[in-house]
Amino acid sequence: MPQILRMPSEDELPRGPKRTFVSELFIYFREAGRPSPASIAAAVSQSPQPTRITVSRETVRRLLKGETTSTWPKVKAVHDVLCRMADRDPTWRRFSDSSDYDEDNDTRTLYEYIRDLWNDAVDGVESDDGPPQMAPVSEPAPTGGWGGNAPSGGWSTAQQPQDDPWATGTPQKNTSSQQTYSDEPPF
Repeated sequence: MPQILRMPSEDELPRGPKRTFVSELFIYFREAGRPSPASIAAAVSQSPQPTRITVSRETVRRLLKGETTSTWPKVKAVHDVLCRMADRDPTWRRFSDSSDYDEDNDTRTLYEYIRDLWNDAVDGVESDDGPPQMAPVSEPAPTGGWGGNAPSGGWSTAQQPQDDPWATGTPQKNTSSQQTYSDEPPF
């Protein structure tokens, strides 16, 4: 028997725009009676749409677990199906009868609101917090262009050109008069 999907814990999906998006999607998922990802995917494939959208049950599962944000057409199709299963019209105002939010007379529909949350999740931006903060760099960037340890202010001028694109570090010692480099890729 398939396991019922649950909202991911904060350890699995930390607070942020992606969690906010998944939480909103979960509202419709719960109201629809927690249908299986397979039944959601089947309903999407049977939906009357101008362009046929297919969504796999794995994509549905990953959307609801916060493992992907997928593409907007797929998210919209899943949202439409969940709204239909929950007997909600996606063109209804999201905050029309909510007591917890409507200070700015937010007139967005369910469809517009989920789209805005999806965009925030894709961009990694909190809707009210402005642009995301850049993570600090853990190691200083090498100076001097591609050569790495060259003096700052210009390209590295190696003693001998490297013909091996996988070459890393210093040449390995060889008994012959030619230098050799590691065949291992640098990543």
